[in-house]
Amino acid sequence: KAGYESLTPIQDQVIPHILEGRDIVGIANTGTGKTAAFVIPLLNKAIKDKGQKILIVAPTRELAIQINQELLKFSFGLGIFSVCVVGGMPIFRQISDLRRDYNFIIGTPGRIKDIIKRGSLKLNNFQTVVLDESDRMLDMGFINDMRFLMAEMKKERQTLFFSATLSGDIKNLISEFLNDPVNVSVKTGETACGVDQDVVYVKNEVKFDLLHNLLVKPEFNKVLIFGRTKHGVERLSKLLSGRGLKAESIHGNKNYNQRARAL
Repeated sequence: KAGYESLTPIQDQVIPHILEGRDIVGIANTGTGKTAAFVIPLLNKAIKDKGQKILIVAPTRELAIQINQELLKFSFGLGIFSVCVVGGMPIFRQISDLRRDYNFIIGTPGRIKDIIKRGSLKLNNFQTVVLDESDRMLDMGFINDMRFLMAEMKKERQTLFFSATLSGDIKNLISEFLNDPVNVSVKTGETACGVDQDVVYVKNEVKFDLLHNLLVKPEFNKVLIFGRTKHGVERLSKLLSGRGLKAESIHGNKNYNQRARAL
């Protein structure tokens, strides 16, 4: 139903080890099928034992929600439930959801820690933890929250650790959190395979006109444009809308609801 016909390299390499119960260090870019690589075998774990409790930690609300949507897609009709706990949304509704029957909690480090401190969640009965995009969690200053969550869990657990990079700090975390992990790397450079890259040189033409002429071509169906500043992004969005293109902006001056609406 999800449209997979064959496994991506990370799925092919990671799934058997997760099924064996091994700890994993997965070095992989976004866009490699990483989420399904851990969601599918962990769903299998929950199907075999409905008492399984699995924690998935992600650096941002958007990624946590995206992982939850993937989980919902693959768990359709299985009677397996998840609770998504992220900041920017009412905490009391999330606490209420935690009173229901669930196998998965997916969330951001700060909100999970907050719910634990309120006494509404205990991690000592969780058998599995996934730390997704760990390098970003480190960059965003979540190291102490990550340590807090791991200390709340029992030592006998399965830990799945994913990162796009393998810095010295990441290696230290791996030795701190994981037990005899299997290392899997499918990082093939800075860009996921399957992504074509071209450079368009702007000479005499006005850059905005050149962008517009590209965007009106039929093959430019869904396009993500990055700008250097929040102001520049907002201005470009308005200019494109003024030319009749459907454009939305996402940047740090917008609140969570505005960003979610744009997405």
